[in-house]
Amino acid sequence: MGVDIQYVRDNIPVGCTRCGSTNTSVVSTTNGIASVICKSCGYNFTIRDKGYAPYAVGPGISPQIVEPSSTPNQYTTNSTGNSVRYESIDIHQPPSGAEQDDGGMSEAILNSAESIGGGTTVADVGSTLRSAYHSANIYSDLEIRDRLYSETFRFGLRDTYGAQGSGKEFLFFTKPDLHIFQINSTYDNSGAIPLGGITSVLNPGLASIPFWTDLAATRKNTTLASLQLSRDVSDPFNHLLQNMVKSTLDVPGLSSDAIETPTNMYGVGYSYRGSSEGADDNPTFSLEFRDTKYLDVYTYFKAYEEYETIKHHGLVRPPMYYIINKIIHDQFSIYKFILADDMETIIYYGKMYGVMPMSLPRDVFSNPTFDDGINYTIEFKAAFYEDMKPDILADFNTLSQDIYNAQRYQINPYNAILDKSDMRTAVAAAVIKDTKSAAAKRSPLGYVYKLKWRGGRQL
Repeated sequence: MGVDIQYVRDNIPVGCTRCGSTNTSVVSTTNGIASVICKSCGYNFTIRDKGYAPYAVGPGISPQIVEPSSTPNQYTTNSTGNSVRYESIDIHQPPSGAEQDDGGMSEAILNSAESIGGGTTVADVGSTLRSAYHSANIYSDLEIRDRLYSETFRFGLRDTYGAQGSGKEFLFFTKPDLHIFQINSTYDNSGAIPLGGITSVLNPGLASIPFWTDLAATRKNTTLASLQLSRDVSDPFNHLLQNMVKSTLDVPGLSSDAIETPTNMYGVGYSYRGSSEGADDNPTFSLEFRDTKYLDVYTYFKAYEEYETIKHHGLVRPPMYYIINKIIHDQFSIYKFILADDMETIIYYGKMYGVMPMSLPRDVFSNPTFDDGINYTIEFKAAFYEDMKPDILADFNTLSQDIYNAQRYQINPYNAILDKSDMRTAVAAAVIKDTKSAAAKRSPLGYVYKLKWRGGRQL
């Protein structure tokens, strides 16, 4: 006898698994499984229901259509037009208390059907797979997001969708505005923003120093342009440091103060939590840079050190605009972005304010052998650090919007035309708010921030 398993569903006629005829009858039943014979083709097969065992067993009764009666544990069969009531145990109803549940696994198995011998399949594949995943403690991204704040994953949470592996850090250094080249006196005396009023004449305090006259002759549009923002306000970012930095930017941790109360007569005091605001102030950190044999990075920091020494002796002063508006002209900012593995989605962002280099390790030249190339570790000090505040992104876009919008080509991590990664260099970046991508739809916020690049070089 061929053995085909069918699940009898309410109000669904059970046909022969070979010829499809509904002219069938029960031969015998054991433990809720009925042996059925097809009167049309003579094929024997077995059937079972989804847990109620509502089989009409007896002469002349064939369980073609099985319906629940008004009483949950009583059933009728209308296969012969007669109303016959049968007792059955409902396995879905617990004896007492809260509803018992096994993650839906039992119901999924009983509600699905597979034909061993070519019979009809009635299955909810999605429900079955979902229950199988649940039995292995695997949940979908949507289920995790819906339950993360309201339910407990008793065997631990395996969030393969929200897990983050290796990412990519981008550091954006802004330019200081050292007073290297003279500002047109009309601009300077009026206290206007020194935009477009920069001359090609060295500041009088620097003009007689060979170090500066040599830089003005050879590195005016490279090193000195990176040190004096006013010379090229269209691009506020220092690409030299961005390209040559090797290490990541250390972020200061937050640690709160404790406020102690006076002790009482028993010598017992109490502590209140104070603020961690002070942990943001005056952070110190170091960054490692690689350099070329032309000492581009070394020359940059050397020029900065020479300028600070001359300023200390009072030979140069900041432009009048900075004095009037109380802006520190020889400090800069560092924006930090950590991207997901798609090289676009921003996971974390922060900003160092009021950054100034505090060292120049020229002792690296004590040895003429550079096994790993020329590298420097520069010490920095900042005024304070902030992170994960949207105004940081707004500040970044304010700085970059002009040069970003001036670029002709969008540069994405993957180029569909080339069918490979797009390795073109970029000129500028900006942050966008994405609400349409898969990452945005999975985000509990309904959006993600992405770092987008543009450049002027065609494929």
